[in-house]
Amino acid sequence: MKISKQSADTIQDFGRQWQEYTENKGFYASIEALEGLFHPLLNISDIQNATIADVGAGTGRYTLMFQQAGAEKIVALEPSDAYLILKKNIAGLKNIECLKKRADEIPADGFDFVFCIGVLQFIQDPLPALKAMKQSLNKSGRIFLWVYSEENNRLYLSFVLPLRKLTTSLPHGVLKVLTSIILPLAEIYALASLACCLFKLPKLPLSDYLKNYFMRVDRYTRKIIIHDQLNP
Repeated sequence: MKISKQSADTIQDFGRQWQEYTENKGFYASIEALEGLFHPLLNISDIQNATIADVGAGTGRYTLMFQQAGAEKIVALEPSDAYLILKKNIAGLKNIECLKKRADEIPADGFDFVFCIGVLQFIQDPLPALKAMKQSLNKSGRIFLWVYSEENNRLYLSFVLPLRKLTTSLPHGVLKVLTSIILPLAEIYALASLACCLFKLPKLPLSDYLKNYFMRVDRYTRKIIIHDQLNP
């Protein structure tokens, strides 16, 4: 299936991003973080002995989480050049197969689960991908989708969307420098939001996310998060 130039550019762009940030560590790569993502739709125990497809696997962050959670077999699909990092990160794990393929190219292997986490919103025409993922499941199989939302994020989006008009066209080296400048500002805001919670002051926007996620990961991972928000 031929894809549009925009889709090809998006794939290429994410390939560059994930070759800049290759590590997944700490809370960011933990079973605890996966449990938070699943709740209340799935339990970690649902993964044990399951056959899984990880669509848009990037550097293998979720692929490795599924492996830790006891999946029997995992097929990780990544269409960009991040596939090279993915292969390196899962080297030696025999129950993981890597494919340099898009979501709409997923094999019909009768999976118990297809996971598409933080990917679908970047596919220009998601319908072929959704149909292919459905066809890849066994009769009782399930698809787990995670996408960005606008609900409760309007103040954040009013800041980040205008900024993206600049950052989406920047070379990744320049964007990395900008990310390093924004990082301490984001950390100061996060600390202020934590202080408001501690002293029972009115909550700042994104307080729960900053407390329960952003400030629980290390600085390397915080840079990944900021870069990932400004790159798409």
